[in-house]
Amino acid sequence: MSTAIAKKPLRQVDSVQHLLQNDQARQQLSAVAAKHMNPERLMRVTANAIRTTPKLQECEPLSFLGGLMQCAALGLEPNTVLGHAYLIPFWNGRKRVNEVQVVVGYKGLIDLARRSGHITSISANIHYSDDELWEYEEGTEARLRHRPGPQDGEKLHAYAIAKFTDGGHAYVVLPWAQVMKTRDNSQGYKTAVRFNKTDSPWMAHEDAMAKKTAIRALAKYLPLSVEFVDAVQIDNDAGARVDYASFAMNPDDGATIDDEFVEEDAEDAAPEQQAEEAKPAAKKPKEKEQSEPEVPEEHRKAFEQIEQDLTDGAPAEATATFHADALEKMKAEAPELHQQALDMIQKAGQED
Repeated sequence: MSTAIAKKPLRQVDSVQHLLQNDQARQQLSAVAAKHMNPERLMRVTANAIRTTPKLQECEPLSFLGGLMQCAALGLEPNTVLGHAYLIPFWNGRKRVNEVQVVVGYKGLIDLARRSGHITSISANIHYSDDELWEYEEGTEARLRHRPGPQDGEKLHAYAIAKFTDGGHAYVVLPWAQVMKTRDNSQGYKTAVRFNKTDSPWMAHEDAMAKKTAIRALAKYLPLSVEFVDAVQIDNDAGARVDYASFAMNPDDGATIDDEFVEEDAEDAAPEQQAEEAKPAAKKPKEKEQSEPEVPEEHRKAFEQIEQDLTDGAPAEATATFHADALEKMKAEAPELHQQALDMIQKAGQED
């Protein structure tokens, strides 16, 4: 049985557990892994991640492999105590399957930043009102000094600082209000609040996310490694949705951000045995696009938000209720788009 699983073509692997025993999956990992990454060790680490996060076993196998390959390419081990990166289950409402997305931890960004060879150290922290020392000044006497205290007080700033091999340094300090503005603009946080979810990283790990925000802000002043830039682009908690199943099969094409493949989603997601049936349906959105300029911008945005909510796994009935006012106005001013929205909600409701 194990030999049959090992030799099975990648597209026919039907579970994440079998994926870890598959020869082609190991070959795909080896092909993209950073030089210091050992694919065999990565498989063992991944097996442990599945034990600690059982829902990963429910994910679509190719999506899981693609997420693992992304971690290997970045040179970050996922779901370990190092906190470098995480494979997380993500419900794709359009495809009605669990997929894997990659979240890069702030410690992972620090590790990637160091790889440029120009940085000796980089760190991030939070300034609390009860800290023992806080000195921050810009201008000709610029300085930043911080001595943490009990950290039970009010959060006032997030900051990140980097020291360069030539002796120089760079730092950035963000007022807490600016950190909260970044949080509030996060698509994942918006969805979590709207539907009373508790799995948003901003809710469970606010300090870590604030540090990550500071490191991203500091990045514009740093000589960056290619891996750092890639990590920022595909990071899920920054709003990215990546088609990791496609990446698993075609690693040379790179990871495709969801915003780029949405228009092709109906064609790309159709399995081979349903390809001919799926193609006509995939053309309809393109026909609608020709009349899009006539649709008011607010209705297009409302439609996109409804689609995003359903993709994030929001219940169809709750989505319809939340967007009731927008749907009513859309019905009067953009009836065709309104009907598309209703059809999308109804389909999601049937599959809930």
